[in-house]
Amino acid sequence: MEKEAIRQYLLHELRRVRLESKFIMIKYNISSIEEFDEKIRRGELNETDVFEDFTRLDYLLDREEKLRKLLEELEE
Repeated sequence: MEKEAIRQYLLHELRRVRLESKFIMIKYNISSIEEFDEKIRRGELNETDVFEDFTRLDYLLDREEKLRKLLEELEE
């Protein structure tokens, strides 16, 4: 029962993280952090203006990966 509660929490958190990431990606019409970085390098986006969203997206994508790994470990 405890294992299932942890699993449900991880799934809920994973959905929340993915949704927030998707909102940022839609806002800048990108599909990856690499594309975001490329738009900044090409000057399509001002680094100062998008810094907060860029760092947030980077954090969210890292968190998503960690949550997925935890879920995999839990299901082993």
